[in-house]
Amino acid sequence: MRHLKFAAGILGIAGLALRLAEDVRLHRLRKRLARVSDETFLKTARSLNAFESSLARLALEKSANEDVRAFADHILEKEGDVTGDLIEIMDMARENDVLSSQSARPGVGDRSPPSRSPSSGVSEKKQDESFKPIYHGWVDDLQNAKAAGFDQTFVDVGQTVYQGAVSVFEAYVRDDATGPLKDYAARNIPRLQARLSQLQGLDLSVLQPVEA
Repeated sequence: MRHLKFAAGILGIAGLALRLAEDVRLHRLRKRLARVSDETFLKTARSLNAFESSLARLALEKSANEDVRAFADHILEKEGDVTGDLIEIMDMARENDVLSSQSARPGVGDRSPPSRSPSSGVSEKKQDESFKPIYHGWVDDLQNAKAAGFDQTFVDVGQTVYQGAVSVFEAYVRDDATGPLKDYAARNIPRLQARLSQLQGLDLSVLQPVEA
């Protein structure tokens, strides 16, 4: 009887060990599936930088809503700092062979109207021709939006992009690795979450001009 209990105890320990091993494998698998590469993260960060610039400029061009315009002004006020931070990270990425040395830097302080192709606030002379912002389709939607529905499209598009960007940034920093790129992502997550919250809180009750 004692031997049976002992054997049962051994089997129980073995079963626990197997379950723990399986949990570890599942954890590693989830991490592998959720892992965001340096290249994907940098492309997202660059695309977001271009998107925010275009988002703000289109709002000032097409919206009559005071809240929307104030939100756009805030983006442009912070644009130099945000872009400067991105340039520093891109330079570090080049030094570590994460980003091609031929890739153009985002332009700082460019106040030209948004370009449709590629859609960004970066001047075309400085824009890397091989770089296609992943959010350019949403910018096109904003450019094509009718005046009467622009503000709602602005909020819908902005919310979609910011939520997606936050998910990518959060997935990127969940990796155990450390370094400047991870630090950049971590310090920008609160900024993106704040932008998303501000966007969701915009008052769209101001009537928009109706097109003839």
